[in-house]
Amino acid sequence: MKNRSDQLVHELGKKIVTGEFTPGEILPKAEDISERYEVSRTVVREAFKGLTTLGLVRSNQKAGTIVLPRSEWQWWNLDVLTWVIEDENNTDFLVHLTEVRLGLEPMAAALAAKRATDQDMMKMKDAFERLEQSIGDEKAWASADYDFHESILQASHNDLMINTVKTLRKALVKSREKTIQAAKDFPESPYDTPTKEVLDRHRAIYDAVIARDEELARQKMTELILRVKRILDKIYGF
Repeated sequence: MKNRSDQLVHELGKKIVTGEFTPGEILPKAEDISERYEVSRTVVREAFKGLTTLGLVRSNQKAGTIVLPRSEWQWWNLDVLTWVIEDENNTDFLVHLTEVRLGLEPMAAALAAKRATDQDMMKMKDAFERLEQSIGDEKAWASADYDFHESILQASHNDLMINTVKTLRKALVKSREKTIQAAKDFPESPYDTPTKEVLDRHRAIYDAVIARDEELARQKMTELILRVKRILDKIYGF
């Protein structure tokens, strides 16, 4: 159970992430927040410290507590990620998340083709078979799709890549669910939807890794993620 300062961090943090408090804006004084949320000033001060740790605000005795630019936020923090995911208006986050995938996963696929053990190959095979079985089931596909990509990441044996994507797991699954839902409005371009056509694109990645073709694995993964990015760009006007 969260204590009052943690609860206040959650309430104020969410207001910052959703844009109710904007970068450059000064938060209400501690005494005003204390009165509004019916907590002590000590609780408010502790909450401000928590928000500072998250990179959301900076406190100054003269200027007060100011909301920092998005570039300062601790994006890998689970609370920040959760608030962003829950904000329906934060559409640019899905695009940025896909760009992170584009930077990491093609390299991970190439490394997997080079480093995968027999056990890694078995896990990839199992994950791909789950993808095959989830055709037509959006939520099952979103989960299986993540597991397939994670099996490739694990096979890269690059701890930094693996840890980064694990941190983003909830956001990645949510991103896939939203991409699938949004793609319904673009039947001419199914992209990341659970169809046989997209399954075949995943199969191409799987086959390249199994064949230990590093360059082809990188290429096929790049093509797959670029398709996702294109539909997000189209939907959200990037």
